[in-house]
Amino acid sequence: MYEQIAERIEGLIREGTFAGGQRLPGERELAEQIGVSRPSLREALIALETAGLIETRMGDGTYVRADLGAAPVFPLTTGRDLGPGTLEQFEARRALECAAAELAATRATASERASLQASLDRMTAMVVRGENPSPEHLVFHTALVDAAHNQIFSRLVRELWRARQGAMWDLLRRKVEDPESWRAGLVFRAQLMEALAARDGAAARALMEAHFHRVGRRYFDPGE
Repeated sequence: MYEQIAERIEGLIREGTFAGGQRLPGERELAEQIGVSRPSLREALIALETAGLIETRMGDGTYVRADLGAAPVFPLTTGRDLGPGTLEQFEARRALECAAAELAATRATASERASLQASLDRMTAMVVRGENPSPEHLVFHTALVDAAHNQIFSRLVRELWRARQGAMWDLLRRKVEDPESWRAGLVFRAQLMEALAARDGAAARALMEAHFHRVGRRYFDPGE
C-alpha cells in the first residue's frame, strides 16, 4: 500500500502538481486530498524521502527536491525494494510482543528477569547521558520474547527487529524520537518489570498494548 501511495505522489510531482522546491501540504491535508489514511500517507512519505524525492526541513515542513532525476523511482524495482512497510512491521510486532509479554510474565525465570533489568539499567544510564537508547531496545525486547519460551515468537520478533534496522525505520526514528520519548520508554519498561515480578500476565499485556498505542501515534499519526 505505501508503495502505491508513493507512486501516486511521485506522479503528482512528475506532472507538476507539486513542483521541485515546492512545499508539500501538511500530512492531514495531503491525506484527505489523496484519499488515504494518515498513517499510510506517512509511511509513503518516509519511502519517498528514503528514495530521495522529498526532504524534510526541520520546523519548515516537507519539500519536493529540486534535483530529481528524469526516471521515475516508483514502482520500485526488485533491486531497490524497501520491503514490507514500517506500518506493517509495527502491526506485526504489536500482535506478537503483546502476546509474548503476557507469556513472559508467567514463564520468565529469575535469571531472565535479571537480564531484562540489567538492560533497563543500561537504557537509563544512556538517557541520563543524553544518548538515544534505541540500540538497547533490541536487547530488551528480544530478551523479553525469549522469556516467553516460545521459539516461534522468538524467531519472528527477531526478524522484525532485524527489519527495523533498515533505512525507512532509521529515518522515521530520527523524525520522532527525542529525550521525552526516551523517558516515557523508561517508565513503561519499569512498570513492565513490576508486572513480570508479580507474574501478572494481564498487566504485562495491557502495559505493552498501551506502549504500542503511544508509540504508534507518535510514529504514524502525530498532531500537526
